[in-house]
Amino acid sequence: MPFIRADAAMFDEIVGEMDPEDLPPGFADQRPSGEFEYESAEAKYDFAELEPPARVMLDALRALGASHFIVHYDGGYDEGFAHAGDVRFANGLMDAREVAEAMAKPPLIAEIRAAAEKLKYSGYYKQLEDSKIVGHTLDDLAHQLASKLLGDGYGTGEYELYGSFTADLNSGEIVDDPNAKPQKG
Repeated sequence: MPFIRADAAMFDEIVGEMDPEDLPPGFADQRPSGEFEYESAEAKYDFAELEPPARVMLDALRALGASHFIVHYDGGYDEGFAHAGDVRFANGLMDAREVAEAMAKPPLIAEIRAAAEKLKYSGYYKQLEDSKIVGHTLDDLAHQLASKLLGDGYGTGEYELYGSFTADLNSGEIVDDPNAKPQKG
């Protein structure tokens, strides 16, 4: 799991509203500290499970020689967010926004748009400007990988979370970063 801070006040409210006899033994003694705590997480992703646009993005990254994708995530209470961080190539890391900008060429844009037509809800892709579609698809890949590591509802609950992970673009291994720092903005 990520760095997570459970809402101590919400815990108190829930415990206060329940009959003590209905609580599991020792539950009331498990009050969260209110501080961020870290639990490690690993997952393996089967890239065949990616939605078509994200699969196109993965294939395009690999074709450029990318080996790893670093993703930052955050959320809590209502929703979770995944943000493309860096992409690792043999000669080092490159910011994902720079990678997306360099990849935003007509052939890839057309391939992403065609892949998006296979989605049940493809309207959002139709509205995107060509200059934004590659970056959006990179963020979509980040979200799909985050959902595998953290679960489909990551970020929804009475807590806050943040973290980073690295996804191996060849093996599908996803490993959370125990040294992640909260992202600004």
